[in-house]
Amino acid sequence: MFIRKTSITLALAAVVLACQPAMAETTLRIAMTASDIPTATGLPNNGFEGMRFLGYPIFEGLVLWDLTATDRLAGLRPGLAEKWEQDPADNKTWIFHLRHGVKFHDGTDFNADAVIWNLDRYFNSGSPQFEPASSAMSRARVPVMGSYKKIDDATVAITTTKPASYFPYMAVYLLFTSPASFEKAGHDWAKVATLPAAGTGPFRITKVVPRQEADLARWDGYWDGHQDGESRQCRADADPRSKFATSRLALRPSRLDRGAATRWHRLAEIGGLPHHDRLLSACLALVLQYRRGQQPLQRRQGSPSPELLH
Repeated sequence: MFIRKTSITLALAAVVLACQPAMAETTLRIAMTASDIPTATGLPNNGFEGMRFLGYPIFEGLVLWDLTATDRLAGLRPGLAEKWEQDPADNKTWIFHLRHGVKFHDGTDFNADAVIWNLDRYFNSGSPQFEPASSAMSRARVPVMGSYKKIDDATVAITTTKPASYFPYMAVYLLFTSPASFEKAGHDWAKVATLPAAGTGPFRITKVVPRQEADLARWDGYWDGHQDGESRQCRADADPRSKFATSRLALRPSRLDRGAATRWHRLAEIGGLPHHDRLLSACLALVLQYRRGQQPLQRRQGSPSPELLH
């Protein structure tokens, strides 16, 4: 008996050199099982699948994962906070110094007010912007959240319920949405999801069609500079055969962006991807060999069939 699942594909268009006479585009498409397009309000559902597709590319936290190294497990790096430290007078309080000059995709400022507004969305049931679904996920991921306050426009303090040296590793799961998105949607989170919502990440949402697709485009105003890729697309398909069909498409060399595939493969090497993504990485490695004109490795039990490469 087959279990019917919805499949989401990610289309990542590669950047082409300015000196090329014509625009050429290659696409990496990755199949992902999910019940629907992850929610596009700033804190997606569908677990870490949702975070990878409609979380981190668009919305960011005070702290980010550092995925620059391939020979060690991912650590942390500054995100919307340039630095942070424990309060010398209280080991339950963390001081976050916010990055200056960051804009949401809608052009509004990211500042301490935006941080407090988003934390109220997750942890203050009496706030107008409180969202039960996102609150449930945030409270589960950050169970030690106590209180928080604005110190000045570029500084916030977060106090946990007990000393937690690992709190920055929890902060990566608290993503920030522009308060203006909520206002524009008439204080309705269901409408925020289709505006689309504005974050601060390297990609911005350009289109959302519920149960069908979400389109992303590169955000040229990104605070961390140039990012690889021009656009991405997440698509939902109710056809249970689509996961296999999309997987075949993903492995066609003519559709593969080598740079994106290599980065995906490196993430798998350091254990940064779930098991099914590591399997996909192994398939991508074979495709990269094929594109370089190398003879693929001898096929082992459970490895992709050669016809997937054509």
